[in-house]
Amino acid sequence: MTDASESVRLLINAWKLMVGRLPDGRIHHADGVASCLGHVPLPFFNFSMNDRPLTDAADVRRFFEKIDRATASCTHPSMIALCEDWAPADWGQVASDHGLATMMRLTGMETDQVLPPRRPAPGLEIRRVADDAGARDLTVINAHAYGMPPELFECICNMRFWRDDSVALVGYVDGQPVTSAAALPVDETVYIALVATMPDSHGKGYAEAVMRQAIQAGQQAMGVTRTTLHATDVGLPVYRAMGYVPSARYAVLARAEAH
Repeated sequence: MTDASESVRLLINAWKLMVGRLPDGRIHHADGVASCLGHVPLPFFNFSMNDRPLTDAADVRRFFEKIDRATASCTHPSMIALCEDWAPADWGQVASDHGLATMMRLTGMETDQVLPPRRPAPGLEIRRVADDAGARDLTVINAHAYGMPPELFECICNMRFWRDDSVALVGYVDGQPVTSAAALPVDETVYIALVATMPDSHGKGYAEAVMRQAIQAGQQAMGVTRTTLHATDVGLPVYRAMGYVPSARYAVLARAEAH
């Protein structure tokens, strides 16, 4: 099982890779804080994380203050991933006092061997993102899945982001994009990201099908078998059933007024 330190490293390096592909992406990593700032409207790409354990409430408070300084130049909303395994029991009160609220939770997961499918593959036409139009289909799916305006995702609607070392796939039904998944090379693993399904297409096995194909394509392209990800609570049961083992837990925080 991946321990918290490895899970945190994977999370930080995955965001460094993605934000580093944005035209105005800037990475600030020092004194226990990694801030990956895309300087884009999408808060997922203005992301800060702790890279070491936080020992007490005062340490948590200093962590948030460091992030405030690191993100002061970013005019767009941002998020914080706090590793709960590395935080004291009263971290939530400190976050609330700092004006932060929990938006979602993530769980680090990994496997060296994905288990066989539990049911037949659904009828999907799966295409690799090869142009801006395909990239836009992927972002529209993710926007709807997270209940966010599609225009926030403009920053990844292009092939500058989707380079040859990565695999982005979109699944279509009757020509309409319904599901997506991507595989990125992170720390000699196939890192899975942007797994999403249109809200009216849940429960049909679409996300698992496109994700399995992304894993396979990523393994072939990257020459490794181990795959890793950070799951939302919605995806957690699916990934467990695929053989992924959970490790560290994270609270994703944002300013309370944005909640």
